[in-house]
Amino acid sequence: QKALCVIEFKLPYFDVFNEKELKEPARKKATRRKAKYFATSNFQKLIWYNTERVNSFRPEEEQIHDKYLLSQIENLDLIEEPKYRNSIISALESFLIDLYEVHTGKKPEPKQAIDELLIFRLQEKINRLSRYYKNIIEDKTHKDSEFSLKLQKWFIEQNWSFSWQEEDFLKAARQTAYLLINKILFYNLLQVKRPSQLDPLNIPDDLSKGGMLQRQLQSYFDYVLKEIDYETIYSADFIDQTAFPDNREVVEEIKELIRVLKHYDFSRLGYDIIGRIFERLIPAQERHNLGQYFTNPDIVDLILRFCLKHEEDKVFDPACGAGTFLVRAYQHKKLMNQRLSHQQNLNTLWGCDIAKFPAHLSTINLAINDLGVDENYPQIIRGDFFSLRLGGRKEFKKEARKRELVSLGEKKISIPYPKIVDCVVGNPPYTRQEEIPSISGDEGYKKRLISNALYDGDKKIANISKRAGIHAYFFIHGTKFLQKGGRFGFIVSNSWLDVDYGKGLQEFFLRNYKIIAIVESKVERWFSDADINTCIIVLEKCAGDRNKKERDENIVRFVYLFKPLRYFIPPAQDMWEKQVNRLKEIDKLKRTIL
Repeated sequence: QKALCVIEFKLPYFDVFNEKELKEPARKKATRRKAKYFATSNFQKLIWYNTERVNSFRPEEEQIHDKYLLSQIENLDLIEEPKYRNSIISALESFLIDLYEVHTGKKPEPKQAIDELLIFRLQEKINRLSRYYKNIIEDKTHKDSEFSLKLQKWFIEQNWSFSWQEEDFLKAARQTAYLLINKILFYNLLQVKRPSQLDPLNIPDDLSKGGMLQRQLQSYFDYVLKEIDYETIYSADFIDQTAFPDNREVVEEIKELIRVLKHYDFSRLGYDIIGRIFERLIPAQERHNLGQYFTNPDIVDLILRFCLKHEEDKVFDPACGAGTFLVRAYQHKKLMNQRLSHQQNLNTLWGCDIAKFPAHLSTINLAINDLGVDENYPQIIRGDFFSLRLGGRKEFKKEARKRELVSLGEKKISIPYPKIVDCVVGNPPYTRQEEIPSISGDEGYKKRLISNALYDGDKKIANISKRAGIHAYFFIHGTKFLQKGGRFGFIVSNSWLDVDYGKGLQEFFLRNYKIIAIVESKVERWFSDADINTCIIVLEKCAGDRNKKERDENIVRFVYLFKPLRYFIPPAQDMWEKQVNRLKEIDKLKRTIL
C-alpha cells in the first residue's frame, strides 16, 4: 500500500544519520511503499528525507528537507517523564504539520543551507564522540594515577581547576572531540585548496584499532606540519592522545566522520561560509560557558572602533581566546582597504594565549580567510603573556623576542612577539589574586607573574592591591608594548573602579594615559558570570612628566548604556554593504559617547 512517509525509529544511542542501521532500511521501505518521503529518528532528533533524491544520490543538503530536535532523552524507560514526553510530542507535531503543508502545496519544500547542515552534522558527531570520551577519560582517571596527574596538569594549563566532578570529565571530553574534528575539517579545506600537495584523507575500512587510526591520521597531519606549518592546529599534546582509544565504537565514529566529509564539495564554499562553520561548531550555550574564549562581537567592534585608526596599525591581543578581536580587526582593516593582502593583514596582528584550545581556534579563525596562499601563518603564540618580558626597552632585540612554536614536524617556526604596537585590545581573564596559585598549580607562579608585570627591568612601574584581579596586571604589562599615542581597549571587571581594589591601577592610568571612555551597561551583562559587573575601558598612552598637562586637561567620558548594544549596533552580516553600515552605526555610537 502506498504511503506518504516512512519513519525508522531506533534507540537513543544510535546515530540518527547512521547509514546502515537507520537511513538505508528507511530508504528501502520508502521505495517499496512508493513513499515520497522517509525520516530517521533516535527520539532525540528526526531527519526528514526526500526518497527520490536519496535514490538518485543527490548531495546530502538536497536529500534532506528538514531536521527536528525532539528531546535530550538517553533512556527510553524515561519516555513518559513530562520533560521528555512533551518535548517529543511537540516536535513530532511540528514535523507532521510541515509534512502535511508541503504535501498539499500550502508551503514550499524546505531547503537546507550547506553550512547549516554541515554544522548540524558535526555537532551531532561531537556529541556522540564526547559521550564515549567522557566515560573513557573518567574511567582511566580513576584507574591510572599517571593519567590522572596528566589530566590535572592539563586542566591547570587551561586555567581551570579540577575537582573530580562529572562536568570536569565532560569538559575534557568535549575539547578532545572539538580538537579532533577541527583538525580533520581544516585538513579537508586545505586539501581542496592544494590538491597537488595534499592527498585526500583515506582510512582503510578494516582498520579497527585506535593506535593505528591515530598513526594513519597523524601521517597526513605531519605532512601539513612539515610542508605548510600550522603548528598551533596540528601539534599534539596530552588531550590529543585521548582521542584515539582502542575502542571500536570511537574508531567507527571517526571513520564515519571522514566518510561524511568526503560527500561535501568544499571548493564551493566561500571563506565567509567556512568561517561561519568554525564559529558555530561550538553551540551558543557552550560559547557562553567558555566566556574566557569568546567575546560578544558587538563589544569587540566597539572597542576596535575606538582603538584601530589605520589599516597598518599593529594590533596585539594578549589573551586572545578564540581570536574574536583579531578576526574582527582583520575584517576592519579589509574594510579600510580592500586591496590589503591576506599576508599583509596577518603581519600586523598578534595573539597570545596560555591554553592550547583557544590558540588552536585563533589560528584557524585567522587562517581560513585565505587558505590558498602559500604564506598563511597567523602570529598566535601559545604561551604565558607575562613571560614576554622585554616590552619596549631599548635593548629589546628581535632574536630575544622570538618564541619557538611546538611542532611534531621537522620544521620549527619561530615568530617574534611585537616590540611595539598601536593597539592592545582584549578580554583578559578575570581571576582573583588569591585564586591564582590554585588554578595554576604553582605557588611560585603568582610571584613571577607579579614581578614580570610590575617591573620594567629593575624599575617598578606600579603598585597594585593584593586584592586586584589578574586583569590589572594585563594593563601594566601591556603598557610596555604600547607606543605613545597608541590605544588600549579592554572589557574587564569594573572592580578596578573600587577605591580599595583599584587605587594603584587608577594611579597608574593617571600617570601613563588619557582615559578616553569608561562604558557600562545598566540593562545587560557582558560576562557570562552573573557575579561580575563589567565595563569597557579605552585608554590612550600619554606617559611622562611633560605630558602631565595634557593628561590633566583630558575629559573622561563615564557612560551608562540604558539600552542593549543591539539597539545601537546592527547584527554582523556577510554582505559588504551591511558590514560597512554596521561600522557606521558603531561610529555614530562612538561620537555620541565622545
